[in-house]
Amino acid sequence: MSLLVIAALLYLGLALGFILVVDNLVGLVFRDPRQPVQPPSFDIGRAFAASQKLHRK
Repeated sequence: MSLLVIAALLYLGLALGFILVVDNLVGLVFRDPRQPVQPPSFDIGRAFAASQKLHRK
């Protein structure tokens, strides 16, 4: 009986994971035109400065 419960939970977890992946892929393809596209908030200059600072130590 416990094997059946474990199998059911794994099945639900995989199904929810698959739904999330498909939802994100659809969101990438069909963007809402009303929302502006936001660039990633990763600042290359700050990352480079921090890496140089760590390299000097």
